Parts: sequence; C-alpha cells; structure tokens
Amino acid sequence: MSVPRLSSLQCAWLQEIGLDKRMLAHFLVEAAPFPDTPAAVASSATGRAEPAAVDQAAPVPAAEGLQAAPVAAAMASLGMGVAAKSRTPAADTQLPVDKRPARGPMPHDEIALRHYMSDCQDCALNTARSKVVFGGGHVESPDWMVIGEAPGNRDDREGLPFQGKAGQLLQAMLAAIGIRQDAPVFFTNIVKCRPLGNRPPTADEIAACKPYLMRQIEIIQPARILVLGRLAAQVVLGRDDAFDALRGHIHQLHTEQGRDIPVVASYHPASLLMRPQHKIDAWHDLNLAKQLV
Repeated sequence: MSVPRLSSLQCAWLQEIGLDKRMLAHFLVEAAPFPDTPAAVASSATGRAEPAAVDQAAPVPAAEGLQAAPVAAAMASLGMGVAAKSRTPAADTQLPVDKRPARGPMPHDEIALRHYMSDCQDCALNTARSKVVFGGGHVESPDWMVIGEAPGNRDDREGLPFQGKAGQLLQAMLAAIGIRQDAPVFFTNIVKCRPLGNRPPTADEIAACKPYLMRQIEIIQPARILVLGRLAAQVVLGRDDAFDALRGHIHQLHTEQGRDIPVVASYHPASLLMRPQHKIDAWHDLNLAKQLV
C-alpha cells in the first residue's frame, strides 16, 4: 500500500486526537506548517493531564503528484483502527531483549544514573521522546520527593517534570503549606519518557522504568514522598487498592538500604484543574505530609 499524504488540516485534526506532531510531519504534503492550535488535553484515571503545547516543526516538502489521503487511510497506516489489530503488544511497548544495547549495571550515584538513563531503550517510548525526563530539584536528601505519573509535552521538550499549568498549580499548593520554590524538593515521575498523546503509561512501560525510580529514591534519600495520582500511588506503594483507600493515610516505603520512608498519596494537580471539588482533600493530604519528620 502506498504511503498516504496528509493536508495540514488533516494533520492538525490527527494531532488534536493525540497523534504525535513529529510523526505526522512525515505524511504532510503541503508546504504550510501545522496550525498553531493546542493539542487536546488528555486525562487518565490518575487525573494526569497537561495542555499540550505545539512545536514549530519543519514540514516535509510536497511530493509531486501526491494527493491528500482520507483520514481513515492515514490512521490505518499509522497503526490505528483495524490495522492496529495485527500488531503485538510487545512490539508497541518493549524491545526484544536481544535487540537492546548491552549496558553495565545501574549506577549508584545521581550523575552517573542520569547518563545511564539518557540512552535507555528498555521500552518503545524511547522512539518518540525528545528527552529523558530524569527529574529536577534538590538531589541531596531533600525534605520532599514529589512523584507524578509521566512527562507531558512541555516536560518532554524541556527535560523537566511538572511544567505548564499543572506544575504552576503544584507550586501554588506547596507554597500554601509553606514550601517555597527554593525549598529542598525533588520532582520526578514513575515513567521518564512521554507517552504519545499524554496517555497513561502501560504496565510494560512502568515495569521498564520502575527500577530507575527505585534507584533514584535510594540515591536521593528524601525525608518523605508525596505521590500524585492513583497510578503513581499504586506503583510506589506496590498496591492495587482504590485511590480513595490510598490517599489520606501515611504509608511506609521500605528501601533496599533498609530505610523506611513515609509516603502520602494525593490528587495530581492536573486532576484538580478539572475537578476542583477535590482541592479540600488535597489540602488535608498536603498538611498530613507536612507534619511528617
């Protein structure tokens, strides 16, 4: 089957439903850049969502004699709809073991771990990322470690977690309990690469990335951990309880070094942007975490 070509309007529509703009650029037949339209806000059961900013990617030059294909054909060629049924889950989520580059053991210091993670190919998220979002903030025994779900569009471009409106609300939430922006806090996510369309990470993607998160906790040694959203709480605590059963309580994370780190789960700030009625519960969760020594 010939490769379909898309008009800028079709590309913009596909981008709105969550397809990656850089991938769509390969199918663009018109010379005009994508419309400067923000991508749709994606949300999940964890409530993670972020308005996706639009990059100015250079369009692919028009191919002589090619016409824009129907949207259905374009979606099929990109692995959606009926064509997606022939793809195996393993091909979408994780590279075969014999295809991964050989690497040494995971480092035990923060700088070496950053370099080690920068060329990770343990799952298919590496194929579309701009940057591995290691985390940001204070790395030497901070008072807080804040863990979310996965990077969003802006996080992927800047290489830092909790950017955009959700990040601004998170900073305001922390400031409300006396935690300023220069306070010793480290921010990260359970998954270090952005899933396309800001979808929730899959079980295989989480399994590939969780060892990095656990090593970060071991190296950084935070005094307490605040996990944001159901999925992040379940992964960090190793439990599949309902979110209402996890939040509002003090849990303990037992590390490989034999330390017990107190953990409090609360709503992701992106969830609060859509469901402000939960802000009072988030306020109680933050104050519960603040009381921990």
